[in-house]
Amino acid sequence: MNNKFSEFRDFGVRAKLAQEFIGFVDGSNRKFRSLFDSKGIYEKIYYPHEIRQARLQLLGHTELTASKKQATLPPIITSRMAKGGTGKTTLCAGVATTLAMNGLRVLLIDGDPQASLTSLFGIDWSKVDITHIGTLMYKYHFKQPYNLQEAIIPLYKHGMLDLIASDISLANADSWLMSATNREFTFKKLLDSNVDVLSNYDVVIIDSAPSTNLLTNTFMCACKKILAVVWLDGQSLMAMKVLANNVNELNEAFHQTGFHLGVHIVANGYHQSYGTCKEAMGTLCSSYPNNVNDNIIPHSSSFMRQVELLADKKSGTVLEREPNSVAARSIIELTKSLIKEYDIKIGTVKII
Repeated sequence: MNNKFSEFRDFGVRAKLAQEFIGFVDGSNRKFRSLFDSKGIYEKIYYPHEIRQARLQLLGHTELTASKKQATLPPIITSRMAKGGTGKTTLCAGVATTLAMNGLRVLLIDGDPQASLTSLFGIDWSKVDITHIGTLMYKYHFKQPYNLQEAIIPLYKHGMLDLIASDISLANADSWLMSATNREFTFKKLLDSNVDVLSNYDVVIIDSAPSTNLLTNTFMCACKKILAVVWLDGQSLMAMKVLANNVNELNEAFHQTGFHLGVHIVANGYHQSYGTCKEAMGTLCSSYPNNVNDNIIPHSSSFMRQVELLADKKSGTVLEREPNSVAARSIIELTKSLIKEYDIKIGTVKII
């Protein structure tokens, strides 16, 4: 674990959201508080690791009984789009924080040289020493010493949300991937070689760059189903076609190995008074009838307030900053659906 980043994000929720996140639907407030060591505190803030333990308790499990019998990779979610500005990073970060608040251990990987995900969590990559995923892949491929654990930056306590950050030098990855044998699966091989570390997480989420290149291809080839974020405008619909073609090319190239990559689409930026949004939504659903998530993310100023330009450390996801907003609610509902879609569990225990 990267000890240079010792400040954890102090984020928790009030009782109402905590009850929703642990699945507490019946019973008194006293019974709810008994799940926690609250010591009579009525205005308690509930943190991700506490919600995890309470949720396991309600499900009749402990950390020990929920643990995997052998180390295996958790579900890998790679978020992709063939253009920028669709809200991909916002959704990655928002879903990750919400998963953590659902009691799941999450590893975020910033796979974009622009490092927007890194910045959203208050890390100034220009001022700190970051080991990004490109460096780890390079050292693994060329059999040089590396330590994935040391590249991980803890965001929430008890390993509930961790990050492998990025910086601009990640853009150099394509230069050496060009000559790598079986290059599309370089990232997957790195993951497989570090299953002992990664098996401690319940899900891994990669925020990849908008461009289509060797690096984004290798991220896609590590998962079974990418998460495509489509802004509801004409340019994003065209970009979705480009991404769909990219997926088809990968499937055709590697189908003999049993590889098949699916696509799950989230529509973003819906505004009910904009006719273009309605038209774009109709086109998206008709073009990809079995691939679009039922939850549509609204156009909201709350998302724009996530980043503090003059105070990096105050930046954060909409759930962290405005947990009772319409925007936060849309992310919560989306996250619930993704838990089902990607079969995400606490260890071996289904939670939905």
